Amino acid sequence: MQIIGPDGVQREYADGTNLARIAEDYRDRFASPVALGFLNGRAVPLTIVPQEGEHIDFLDIDSAEGYNTYISTFLFTLIAATRKMRPEVHLEVQNTFGSALYCDIKNKIVLSKYDLADIEACMKEMIEQDEPVKAIVKKKQEAWPYIQHNFYRDQAPLLAALPDDASVIIYELEGVRAYFVRPILPSLGLLKDFELMRMGSGLLLRYGRQGAYDHLEPYKERKKLAAVYAESEKMGQRLHCPTVAALNQFIERGDSRGIIQVCEAQHEKRIAQIADAVASEEHGVRLVLIAGPSSSGKTTFSQRLAVQLRVNGLRPVPISMDNYFKRREETPRLPDGSYDFESIDALDTDLFNDHLERLLRGEMVEIPHFSFRTGERSYRGQKEQLGSDGVVIVEGIHGLNEKVSASVPRDRKLKIYISALTPLSFDDYNRIPTTDMRLLRRMVRDSQFRSHDAVQTIRNWPKVRAGEEKYIFPFSEEADILFNTTLIYELAVFKKYACPLLEKIPHSEPEFPIARKLLDMLSVVRPIDDRAIPNNSIIREFIGNSIFGDLL
Repeated sequence: MQIIGPDGVQREYADGTNLARIAEDYRDRFASPVALGFLNGRAVPLTIVPQEGEHIDFLDIDSAEGYNTYISTFLFTLIAATRKMRPEVHLEVQNTFGSALYCDIKNKIVLSKYDLADIEACMKEMIEQDEPVKAIVKKKQEAWPYIQHNFYRDQAPLLAALPDDASVIIYELEGVRAYFVRPILPSLGLLKDFELMRMGSGLLLRYGRQGAYDHLEPYKERKKLAAVYAESEKMGQRLHCPTVAALNQFIERGDSRGIIQVCEAQHEKRIAQIADAVASEEHGVRLVLIAGPSSSGKTTFSQRLAVQLRVNGLRPVPISMDNYFKRREETPRLPDGSYDFESIDALDTDLFNDHLERLLRGEMVEIPHFSFRTGERSYRGQKEQLGSDGVVIVEGIHGLNEKVSASVPRDRKLKIYISALTPLSFDDYNRIPTTDMRLLRRMVRDSQFRSHDAVQTIRNWPKVRAGEEKYIFPFSEEADILFNTTLIYELAVFKKYACPLLEKIPHSEPEFPIARKLLDMLSVVRPIDDRAIPNNSIIREFIGNSIFGDLL
């Protein structure tokens, strides 16, 4: 058979040659072991055999998608070991905490430290023996008997949402079968250092971080983030909408308006509670700092919080951290020579602290204006003064870093971390990554308001993520309050806006595999009528028609 390789060169292989064998001929292109393959832009396991004329490509473990394959394989190993050692336990993967995956136990069985030790030992034995993972390709209707017993009670799995003529890959490890959205490694030998820990009502699977997957780093507990995740999961359960299949059922029954109203009401209630905390005399807060990763909805959240503060008789004074960027020639650079606008060193923190300190003393301060086009600061007469009822509101990615507001005593400021932590999953073993949801948000917003196409957004995303990992996520536990901006229904909204953008990306573009992955994810979601979404919704920041539109 003839195939077209990653270098665009046609090569000949014997019929039946799988991707793992073909990858050996391209090993010099990768710094770490190859984790998955691509057939015509669609991610597949390395055990798959390509067909005549297909375009193939590969990614290694150090890549974002390769690392996700590594994590999925660890999860499957955990599931198989748990099935062996404690077959009555039903795991549900819920969310990530840095380089760790939290799995709840849906049927509320408590695992002791001895149980975890047995499961961990079983996993290590399978890894040491480099147990193979078999990939079984089946049509949807033929796949049901392989995995139906995996799902808890009436839990609707992803398989139910797939088209009837869809082909799926069922993975088998030590007699345990499961369906995963992401490819699985062909065997377990590449899995390295890991640890199982008890956490809440479930367990935490820890592994090496991306780029250093072969060793564990010291554990950092994230109690506040865990509490927000737990509340999000409860919200999904209260709405009886924990999965994509369940959301589809709401939409098909014509109940989408109801789920929109409840989700939006929950947001408004929580924002009002935060405003009440700011207004409380016992706190004496004069400065509110709001931070979060890209596309978390910081701008709309800030505006809605300001409205609630006014209800409490306070006068919010907004200050944008973006206006305190250093001159272009003083901006730090990345290793590739481009400007690192994500770095805190790109901000004039000395000037920012001076202005905060003067404002809190009641002085008049002239706020600068920064032009990203010229890379220069100027002053345009924007003068602010904080009265007795004033509260400064600052929104920016570095808001939680104490260096930004070191001049203000800790008891005079409130730090708020916001992010989009989706509780929606495909099924018990397949979660929807928060990063994918934020990428969809950013892509739609960039198209609507910034004249960027999907290729530009996807191409820039790794730099954005690298900045978040370095400058935002490590400070999340510094926050006094964490707010989750996710709305359970939003994936159904973005289908209408994102699919046309993604479908325009040609196969020849390096961003095509990411586009294909997102299109596959959106293909199982029913579209929702977005006319019922209120004009102050966080979703409006991305799809348009926001009441705060002139401020976005």
